[in-house]
Amino acid sequence: MRTNLLAKIKRSPQTPGVYLLKDREGGILYVGKSINIRKRLQQHGAAWRAGWMDRDHRRIRPVVDVAWQETHSELYALLLEDYLIKKHWPIGNVRQKDYLEYAYLALSAEPLPRFVLIDARQRAENSCSFGPFRDRYHAQDMLELVQERFRLRTCPAIREGGCLQWEIHRCSGPCRTTEAGERYRRTVVRAAESLSSLDPFFLRFIENRIKVLAQQKEFEKAAHYHALLLRYQGLINRGKFFAMFRKHGLFIQESGRWPNTFLFLEGRLVQRNGERVDGMLVEGADFNETCTSERTLVDRADVIYRWLRSRPGENAMAFIDRLGCRDASYP
Repeated sequence: MRTNLLAKIKRSPQTPGVYLLKDREGGILYVGKSINIRKRLQQHGAAWRAGWMDRDHRRIRPVVDVAWQETHSELYALLLEDYLIKKHWPIGNVRQKDYLEYAYLALSAEPLPRFVLIDARQRAENSCSFGPFRDRYHAQDMLELVQERFRLRTCPAIREGGCLQWEIHRCSGPCRTTEAGERYRRTVVRAAESLSSLDPFFLRFIENRIKVLAQQKEFEKAAHYHALLLRYQGLINRGKFFAMFRKHGLFIQESGRWPNTFLFLEGRLVQRNGERVDGMLVEGADFNETCTSERTLVDRADVIYRWLRSRPGENAMAFIDRLGCRDASYP
C-alpha cells in the first residue's frame, strides 16, 4: 500500500495547488498547500520511508492515499487550503480551523464609555469596534496603550467623586463632575478616531515614550513600545484593507511564474483571469458558500492581506467601488 502511495506521489504535478492526505475510508487527515505539489509530497514520502513524520506520527501514519488539486496560483492555493480546512476539519491540521481566534477593541454601551476586549462572536453586538487582532495579547497591549495615552477609565463600575485610578493620574476621573464627564466623552471620540485612522499625535506619544525610556536605559520597555508602534501602524493599515474588502471590489494581479488576475466583490471571488467563477463547486460545495457572515469575510481578507504583505511590490492591487474605480496604494 505504501509503495503504491509513493508511486502516486511521483506522478503528482510540479505546480501550485493543494493536496489532501487520506485514510483507508477516504477521510481527509491533512490539507496542505505548496507552490510545488510533488516536491512537498516527496518530503512527506521521505519522512514515511525514514519512519518518522514532521508532525504527530499517530495522526499521519494511517495515510494510504493522496489527492491534489492544481490551482496554477499561489493565492488561490492559499484560499482553497483555508476553505478545505474549515470544511473538513482534518485531524492533522492545527491552525485555520476556527474563525473565532480574532479579537477586537470596542466601546462599551455606558454613559461614560470605556474600551473593552471582545471576540468575533461579540462584534455583531458592538457597532463601534476596532481590529481585528489575530493575537488576543496584542489586542490587550493596544488596549492598555490607548488607556495610557487618553487616560480612559478602566473600572467596571462608576464611583462618584473619583477613585484610586484618578488619584494616581491613570484616569481623567470623568465621574467626579458633570463637566469632567463631558470632557471625557470628547476624549473617547478622539481615542476612537486614533484607532480608525493613523493619528500623528498618537504616533508622537509612542515615539516620545520610546525616547524617554531609552534615555533612562529601560531598553526592554523601549523595545516593547517600539513593537506597539509597529502594531498600531499595522492595525490601521489592516483595518482599512478589511473595511474596503468587505464593502467594495478588490482586483489583484498576481505576477511571477503563474500570472493570474482575481476580482473579489464584497468578499466573494467572482472572476479569475476574466472568467466568472462565482458559484464554482469545489468538492461538491460552493467555494463562496462560507462568505456569508462577517467572520468568514474577515478570515478570507486576512489570508489575502498576509499574502500581499509577504510579497511587497510583486503584485498589483486596486479597490473598485460601485460607482467606478479608484486606486488604493497598498501599505
